[in-house]
Amino acid sequence: MASTVDADRIAEHEESAKLQQKKIDTLAKWIRESKYTVFYTGAGVSTSAGIGDYRGPTGAWTMGRIRELRRLEARGNMGAEEKGELRKLLAEAEKKGRQKRVPMIDAQPTLAHMAMATLVRRKMAHYVVTTNLDGIHRKSGLRAHEQVCNLHGCVYAERCTGCGYDFERNYYTRREKIHVHDHHVGACSRCGSAVPRSYTGRPSSRNTGADSEGYRENRLVGTQDKAVGTKDTHINFGECLDDMDWNDAKRHCERADLCVVAGASMSLRHITHFPFMAKRTVIVNLQETPDDGRCHLRIWGKTDPVFDALMKSLDLAIDSPPVWRPRDAVPLNKIPSYVSRYYREAARRLEQLTLAAEMKALAAEKNANAEKERKRVELEMKAAKEAEESKALASFPRSFVIGNTVEASSTEGMVKWTMSVTSKDEKNAPASRFVDRVTYHLHPTFTPSSVSIDASAINKNFSMSRVGWGVFPVRVEIHFNERFGLKPMTTTHQLSFSGGGSSNEVAVRVEKMPEIRSSVEVGKPVTSLLCC
Repeated sequence: MASTVDADRIAEHEESAKLQQKKIDTLAKWIRESKYTVFYTGAGVSTSAGIGDYRGPTGAWTMGRIRELRRLEARGNMGAEEKGELRKLLAEAEKKGRQKRVPMIDAQPTLAHMAMATLVRRKMAHYVVTTNLDGIHRKSGLRAHEQVCNLHGCVYAERCTGCGYDFERNYYTRREKIHVHDHHVGACSRCGSAVPRSYTGRPSSRNTGADSEGYRENRLVGTQDKAVGTKDTHINFGECLDDMDWNDAKRHCERADLCVVAGASMSLRHITHFPFMAKRTVIVNLQETPDDGRCHLRIWGKTDPVFDALMKSLDLAIDSPPVWRPRDAVPLNKIPSYVSRYYREAARRLEQLTLAAEMKALAAEKNANAEKERKRVELEMKAAKEAEESKALASFPRSFVIGNTVEASSTEGMVKWTMSVTSKDEKNAPASRFVDRVTYHLHPTFTPSSVSIDASAINKNFSMSRVGWGVFPVRVEIHFNERFGLKPMTTTHQLSFSGGGSSNEVAVRVEKMPEIRSSVEVGKPVTSLLCC
């Protein structure tokens, strides 16, 4: 394990934001152009989820190598080369500092995971090949084999060696206290395949790895054995990959126009040829890789910020993590007895998380449906109002009669005059049915000089009387009922004291009020509201 750590490639590098953005824009262009895009992911995409990587400055294999070198140092068996290696590893580990950690089984999708899943769902990317066991790509909503393949297995997968079905479980499927090259889980509930009676869990041969002939030679359920029941899919050092996963990766990478490597150190050389089966290869990673000079585009950076910028360049929003309920989950009380208490508790946490996510999704759906219903009712009410307005407008009077009458006044030299506004067809379409109020603007010598008359049962003609000695033009504002949404109509009537008064017919001008859209949210306090 530790032997795959390269101290000369342990340092992490980031490029300038300007240069990185230029490269990300190029990648976005290539994704738009590509007819088939594959992502190839390593441990680096999961570090922000709290899962440690392997060969980073504080990775599992790096820390293992540090411990190994310190043992040599303590025994006095360290040469100059080992001293230099230890010095480099310790310097980079100190620079990196402590990282947040969560159990692999509890880890949730990162921004990078969800960006990839979003692109796959939108058909802008097509497949993910991952070397990670953590199952986070499944939690991002990708379906095993159809949209993602786990080259080194998945903590949630239990595969039948007979029919090939992958059971997607809600618990950690690998047995504890089992030989490192034994992957036995149980019998298949679909086809009945089971481990032979000769199985004891103890190897019958020292040859148990990739060079062995599998169960026939060592009586252990290996990675490539057939018809020996179900197995976990973990690939340990010294083992062959399952042909199913190998073939999935090969088929999709061969088809790809573009393969984007994300968070992979490219140290495991038996599988690093896959990304280069594509016509173009891009590597996104903080550390140097053996293939930096071979790829078509090299982006130095953390995967989350790079994928965030990529989605912005593509003008796409990143989907939220979906509710993930494993396809072949079993009730908590039915989890196999071989699963340890630690992983049973993890399964319980997963169930609680899933239930909480489902409740949240149901609440969101309920709110969305309520909002949809509110809008539907609002539209119906608006349509009904418009229909009512249309009907009312159809019966609207074509003209108003505006005039004044005159009668003698008890004051010498004065006359009493009365203004009124009526409909031309007052019998069938009285003005008071359509008009809320009429405002008369008089000569400035009158106090008050503006008088508003509201519609009422006793004053249907909007009558207003005054006493005076001179004639002048009266500006008349007719304010329609609010339900019509019409602008006020303004006209002028010239007072006349001869012949008992005068009147004139004014055609009705129907002009809609402009729609006012408020930016104030309903239910929030208004501190100030400026207009015009």
